[in-house]
Amino acid sequence: MKRKNKPVLHFGELPPRYKFFLNPYSEYRFTSCPICEKPSKWRKFPLLIHIDPMMLIVLNMHCRFCPDCDLLIAHQNELEAQLAAHMSEHDPSVIGNKYIVIGTMERPAWREGMRQPKLLDEMLKYIADFKEELSFTVRPAGWYPADEK
Repeated sequence: MKRKNKPVLHFGELPPRYKFFLNPYSEYRFTSCPICEKPSKWRKFPLLIHIDPMMLIVLNMHCRFCPDCDLLIAHQNELEAQLAAHMSEHDPSVIGNKYIVIGTMERPAWREGMRQPKLLDEMLKYIADFKEELSFTVRPAGWYPADEK
């Protein structure tokens, strides 16, 4: 497990929440927490995403979550598919651009913003950055001889 350095400045006005891992491994679903190894939960989170150049969106994503470790795991392939679907309707020119997941937004504020969009200054009141971003690497177990009978 590696920890990515996070700037000290915060984007949102809420205190940072959750450790975050953007899972690049489409074949690994993390049904158990990679830190404590307890079963992870399946939960939706409104994720704040910055897309180059200068575009912010909030997507309500299904993620894996470990309440004991406060770890939120988003699957990169699912996130990118949802981003592409959303942007194909709103701004196809940014599909495939670089992006970064900044944090989460409070669900009631996200719902209200879906009904009536808000200005960035007003949105910031309901946004929490991540406490830290984590990185995990896969270590395959390898091949072992079968028991001979």
